[in-house]
Amino acid sequence: MDIYSLLKFAHIIGFILLGGGLLAVFISEFEAYHTREMKAFVEAARYTARFYDSLVIPGAIIVAISGYFLLDKLGLGFFDAPWIIGMWGLFLFEFVEGNTITRLQFRKTLGLSLKAQVESKALTEAVRHEARTLLNQIVHFLDLPMFAVIVYCGTVRPDTWDEFFTVFTLALVVTALLVIFVPRLARSRFQKP
Repeated sequence: MDIYSLLKFAHIIGFILLGGGLLAVFISEFEAYHTREMKAFVEAARYTARFYDSLVIPGAIIVAISGYFLLDKLGLGFFDAPWIIGMWGLFLFEFVEGNTITRLQFRKTLGLSLKAQVESKALTEAVRHEARTLLNQIVHFLDLPMFAVIVYCGTVRPDTWDEFFTVFTLALVVTALLVIFVPRLARSRFQKP
């Protein structure tokens, strides 16, 4: 097996870990959005942190390292085509955003949920609202659509900026729809007897 095949395999494994981790985080956060029980709320926050640290971060590191060496092996520069710029640019944005804003948000949610569990043992709307700020929702729901655009860039390889920005805009629309409708759906399920 040559070095290119090993790098490509590592890149695929990294994306599987990264995508699987982001999906697991999405599901655990969705559970937190619609649960009525403090214990489930706290567990969802714990699982979000675990999935992020055990799948998303290692996957992102593998993708970054293998991606860098794949570009070098293929003789491609970082600015050679819209798909390359889009792929590494969005990856870098998501990596920085995920390790700053998102990390702070899910650690805050975990801390607030643990504190509320100790103090009152009841999941109130005030606790839910404090843990699920608008910023928290935006960065959470942005992850999967941006991941999809990164995968699109790497597989379809759009060669025009128009195509890239069309897909990017579609991802932002999906993010906005998720921010608007997922919490409402969760609240409607929460309010049912």
